Amino acid sequence: MAAPTALGVTDSDTVDLTLTGSGTAADPYNVSADVILDSTPPGGGSNLLGEGPEGLYVECADVRQCFSAGDGAAYDPATGEISARLSTDAGNAVTFGADGGLYAPPGGGGSAPSVVTAGDTPTANNTVTGTGAALDPYVITTDVILDPAPPGGGSNLIEEGPDGLYVECADVRGCLSAGDGITYDAATGEISARPSTDAGNAVTIGGDGGLYAPAGAAAVATACGLTGDGSAADPFAAVVGTWAYPCDADTFAGQVYCDSTGQLRSEPRGRVTFDQDLRNISYPTPLPVAAATDQVLDSRPFTVTNPDPCRPAVALIEVEVDVDLNLPPGAAAQYGINGDDVVYMKNSGSTAQNLVHVQSSKVFKLDIPPGGSVTQQFDVTAGDAVGGTVTASRIQTAARWFVFNL
Repeated sequence: MAAPTALGVTDSDTVDLTLTGSGTAADPYNVSADVILDSTPPGGGSNLLGEGPEGLYVECADVRQCFSAGDGAAYDPATGEISARLSTDAGNAVTFGADGGLYAPPGGGGSAPSVVTAGDTPTANNTVTGTGAALDPYVITTDVILDPAPPGGGSNLIEEGPDGLYVECADVRGCLSAGDGITYDAATGEISARPSTDAGNAVTIGGDGGLYAPAGAAAVATACGLTGDGSAADPFAAVVGTWAYPCDADTFAGQVYCDSTGQLRSEPRGRVTFDQDLRNISYPTPLPVAAATDQVLDSRPFTVTNPDPCRPAVALIEVEVDVDLNLPPGAAAQYGINGDDVVYMKNSGSTAQNLVHVQSSKVFKLDIPPGGSVTQQFDVTAGDAVGGTVTASRIQTAARWFVFNL
């Protein structure tokens, strides 16, 4: 038995084809088609085409919603009836005639002729003559109005002649005048460039009638930092050195700027400033040192100012603490900076030791915005007192800082 003929189907934008069966006598091919309806038409509205068990349809009720009434028309979307809409304004002579058409009787509904009046505008003067009768019809004439005193204060260039309005070149040429670098002939309307007669001027009129300055013709003197004469062969250039660093100049080189007077300026100069805050306070009644760890004996604030209004600063700050301890025999205690124990003292003798002290310091970094000030504080702490009453008679502190603007 011969093999059945191969059969396939291809859909289109509007039809969806379906193929069933194997193509044999017992199972023949069956090709069916479904029409594709666009659910979102490209115009943005609803698809008026519908599909029912009897086939495709478009009904009048669907189509009628596509229309609406404008001036002079009435429309009923329920019935689809379109009719003319007569104005209700007083004096309207339009009616419906006996045959259902629009009707306006001659002369506006009476035997008298229509009334015609003339309305003027700022630029036209209209005149109506005649009575409107068949033997004496209305005649409308218009005269253009020319402003005798234009708002700009000059003369009106528009003229009126027997053949109409006109503006001539001779009238317009009087509106122009020559300024710097220009020669103007009001009689002919010719405008041309005017080279200066100052000594050393290299600008002339070339052979082709254009402005011409020969390259390098002007005497140019250069001073420090500039070379060249400004010509194409030897343009002005800045005298620069050779970048002698292993880093990339585009990334790490500084900038050059032009100030308000036209002078070249470099980036703000680097600077280093120094300041300090020193305090030496004795206590007539010594301060008790607690048995607990790192108790605050005193706080010492200080303010670091960035003197540079252009750039941020890095401040390296060194703070020092020196506490005079009074230690009974066998007593011990410690003191420090911000809770960091830097000194521990113990009296191992049999007599009291007074004003025992060691100076210690710490260093830290501080970032300060341009022109800004930052107030810092460090605490003098002490504690871990054992073996009797430990006191502090004097506290010396120092805060010293270098401010770097680079």
